[in-house]
Amino acid sequence: MRPIGEKCETFRSLGKEVLSADVEERDKRGAKDAADWRALWRAAADAGVLALTVPEQFGGEGRSFLDAVQALHALGEGCRDNGMLLGLNGQLWAMQKSILEFGSEEQKSAWLPVLINGDAICAHAVTETNSGSDVTGIRATAQKTQNGYVLNGEKIWIGMAPAADVAQVFALTNPDLGAWGMSAFIVDLNLPGISRSAPYEKTGHRTVPTGKLVFENVEIPQASLLGSEGSGHAIFNLSIAWERSFIFSSHVGAMKRQLDETVLFARDRAPNGRPIINNQTVSNRLADMQVRYEIARLLIENAARELDAGIQNRMTPSVAKLQVAESLLENALDAQRINGASGYLTGECERMVRDMAGTITLGGTSDIQRLLIAAYQKGSVKA
Repeated sequence: MRPIGEKCETFRSLGKEVLSADVEERDKRGAKDAADWRALWRAAADAGVLALTVPEQFGGEGRSFLDAVQALHALGEGCRDNGMLLGLNGQLWAMQKSILEFGSEEQKSAWLPVLINGDAICAHAVTETNSGSDVTGIRATAQKTQNGYVLNGEKIWIGMAPAADVAQVFALTNPDLGAWGMSAFIVDLNLPGISRSAPYEKTGHRTVPTGKLVFENVEIPQASLLGSEGSGHAIFNLSIAWERSFIFSSHVGAMKRQLDETVLFARDRAPNGRPIINNQTVSNRLADMQVRYEIARLLIENAARELDAGIQNRMTPSVAKLQVAESLLENALDAQRINGASGYLTGECERMVRDMAGTITLGGTSDIQRLLIAAYQKGSVKA
């Protein structure tokens, strides 16, 4: 296995030379045409982006959490397509890790190789109209039959849904128990009775699709059950912890690139012959941007080190998600302010603001993270 430093350099070059291609035009078009992003997804898979934490027996590299987030950070330093970064990290952390940790040997052998090599794309189907950051309002059902289950329900705001081949779907197998009667399933999205929406028109992260999945009397085999019946809540809690801790690993790399470029702009922009970096207001903003970046990077790396050491601290994902997401948006806004009128034009600055605005909602809102952190501090939820 190649040293992590070499892997980082490969990913940085991949992001810059391949994944950033035509990003402004693709952002304007949105993700309606799969040809716009499928080839880029395949290029990322071919480079090993989706293989980082998957064991070698399933075609992966079996790297540590820390190695993985450092490599993904480097990918973000080079890649200007934040939508692609979000999609790749979402599959890596929310879906593949769940299959690896809770799947049967048959499920792992069937799905992990095709997911990491780009032959299949997976969606994480949790959110419903009345169930988002809090999954206790879930209403989708999976009724037991002689040969498996009949799945009914509607999932909204699902990343990759319009084009995914498979989905990790959460549904109630025992509605009387509420969230504790929830189970998780690996569902082939080519089965009869499944429909999907066109990609949503989004403010940011427009280069990969998000949409709705509808399940109407879908017959799924017993082998689709992930883990055991009723374990869906536990599976969700762990999968969302991985997602909240690491899904923005590459976005923090993009934050680093934006910071470096903003510093250079402030050095070069010199009305009346005096670089604006010498203005205290500008230099203070740049200092704040540097501090936010360093904290965000360290929080993600700390979460990785804890998991590598076998430490399961339930507060860590919420702290990381809250601080990283808020910092991504604040840095994007500060960069736009420093760039002045040019930062308000359609382009890199305004696209970063649009993309980073979504991070405070994705994977659980900032307000939900504050509530969770407070609950851990009160002792009402064990950290």
